[in-house]
Amino acid sequence: MPIALEELKAHLAHICLDRNITQVEKASFDRNLAQVTILSGEAWHRTVLRLVASYVARGLDDWEIQSICSDFTLEGYTTEQTAIEVQKMINGARAKGFAPGSKENDQIEHITQGPLLTMIGDVEKRDVSHLVDGILECESLIGLVGASGCGKSFVAIDLAMCIATGLPFHGRDTVEGFVLMCVGEGHSGMPDRRDAWCMHHGVDKNQAKLAITDRPASLFEEPYLERLYAETEKLTEKHGPLRLIVIDTVARHMPGMDENASRDMGEFIRAADKLKQDFSCAVMLVHHTGLSHQDRARGSSAFKAALDTEIILKPIGDHDIFMNCAKQKDGPPFDQMQFVKVNVGNSLILQEVVCSRRKNTTKLSPGEELALDVLKATLNKIGKNAVHLADWRKEFNKRHTGDNSKSKATAFRRARESLARKGFIYADKDYYSLGDKAT
Repeated sequence: MPIALEELKAHLAHICLDRNITQVEKASFDRNLAQVTILSGEAWHRTVLRLVASYVARGLDDWEIQSICSDFTLEGYTTEQTAIEVQKMINGARAKGFAPGSKENDQIEHITQGPLLTMIGDVEKRDVSHLVDGILECESLIGLVGASGCGKSFVAIDLAMCIATGLPFHGRDTVEGFVLMCVGEGHSGMPDRRDAWCMHHGVDKNQAKLAITDRPASLFEEPYLERLYAETEKLTEKHGPLRLIVIDTVARHMPGMDENASRDMGEFIRAADKLKQDFSCAVMLVHHTGLSHQDRARGSSAFKAALDTEIILKPIGDHDIFMNCAKQKDGPPFDQMQFVKVNVGNSLILQEVVCSRRKNTTKLSPGEELALDVLKATLNKIGKNAVHLADWRKEFNKRHTGDNSKSKATAFRRARESLARKGFIYADKDYYSLGDKAT
């Protein structure tokens, strides 16, 4: 007969109490109090994280921990979604050496779960989720790099506010959510920048799910981090999941460290990665370019090597900012963008304009090339100058190698929108024809 779930939980709880627990461990973490705190809805993420780590340290396996935590469903989440969050915590605790017999940072327990090798034919392709469509990926490490005074903070605030309000970033869809900005400088100018952005977009400032620090965040001090995590947890309970952390700037958040030294830069990157892992969000690092190298980040090359996306900003004259993708780890680089600074209120906002520094030859991504080839072939097949969107999409789906209809639909939409922006196609009431650049 299968054991009832409640009996299983009681049995597991009995195992936990029976196992050897030292007085130090009892004093350092009270599991009963933790469970009461979780059920009350306070500090869910931080408390469950500590509770899971304690069970990993006790030697429980994943199934046992998931069974115990099955009652702790996060508000707004399904049971399955909560289980995924708990599993991330379990994996993190094992990776950090919480399991019995592990040393700090020893990953033996983690890597021995399941096979180490997978045949190439069995590897499944994972669809990339975008925080800002085609530009920023969810749960990624992003570098926003530019010379001093070029407008890095304005671009960072523009991106942060778009995500915090759910508005598109200059026509690119965003995933709405809570944003945390660690502001290392320019605190006095933040109210004016916020007001200018809200005035331009017609948004009430109180609708923005954006919180900022009042000083550089102390990323290497445990007491400060505990307070930061606790306050962030409370805000996410009210405003939804954390989507993005902005650290502005790298230099102001590396006190007493040498950004030219690979060891110090590596330690900073690990701190940023920990934030990304703990909160399951993207982290943007605002950094300076070198004095003699305006095309790369200042300091150790370990910075760029760790990034999933690197964005380089360059000033054009006194009023324009040129934005270029220097690295996009899991996809094609996004199109170059250019903004003009516009005075609004007591500050500035960014308005996208036609890119004056665009290369003469426009390079197409594989998806764009496929969509354009399919459009040409379909037009030749029907013998007309324009084809309906549904017919074009149908032929595209036949040739695209996506694993499911969702991935095919996403690839087609992005290719179609990009080809239109680049002037390769024209649209008229859902009928598409070739643009000047395609003929």
